[in-house]
Amino acid sequence: MKVAAVQCKVGVKEAFESAEKLISEGDCDLYLLPEYFSYKVNDTFLETSKETLKWLENVSKEFSATVAGNVIRKDEHYYNSLYIFKNGELLGYQDKIHPTRTERSLGIKCGCKIKIFEIDGVKIAALICADILYPELSRIPALKGAEIVLNPVVSFKHSVFPAKEFRHCLYFARCFDNAYAIVKAGGVGYTFTGEECVGRSLIATHRGIPAIYRDENAEELIQAEIDLKDIREYKEINYSLHDRNTKVLTELLNGGMEC
Repeated sequence: MKVAAVQCKVGVKEAFESAEKLISEGDCDLYLLPEYFSYKVNDTFLETSKETLKWLENVSKEFSATVAGNVIRKDEHYYNSLYIFKNGELLGYQDKIHPTRTERSLGIKCGCKIKIFEIDGVKIAALICADILYPELSRIPALKGAEIVLNPVVSFKHSVFPAKEFRHCLYFARCFDNAYAIVKAGGVGYTFTGEECVGRSLIATHRGIPAIYRDENAEELIQAEIDLKDIREYKEINYSLHDRNTKVLTELLNGGMEC
């Protein structure tokens, strides 16, 4: 399966145009957009969600591909959700499990379950932005058989995290531990809260980083062919997926955040 991270402009009115231009340059089966790519500064409106969903539907149909992008979803509460369309048809959505403090202050609630989407015989899951930072959560898609994990993100230009030059190693580690590939898509511009963000998009597998951004401040399409046979063979030999002492893992349930 050929996959792509769409490192488009975000937080500006040209976001749709930027994203569609990049998608048109590829010939991929699946395209992932950055988190909140279509929301302009100070924009959390549900009208933007509706516009974005229609755009995702139309673009997936126009390019005969699977296209995934985030919107703010309103049910009984508000959620940050990744919607997945294939050829104009909605396949489903994944809610963010760990909204940030800023998101929670705006009323966005936690998701409660990791879903698996089967697309062209490939098992796909999503860990939205900060969800990838939780190793215990990252194991769950693997236990459910995920072969590709989508990770739409906001990458702040001025991050509080250390070791910027080594952060891509986290993605290799997640793939190595869990026997799946990761598509990470970040955008260039501004968040809806007005903070400057950069791309840092990449594609990772258990063998390394086959594709990564050239310029974190530039529009780019980062694409790679995922060897599913190799991933499936690695799932069989990665014994940490099967031989686990689950009794000690109960300690993971201590503490946590209100959501």
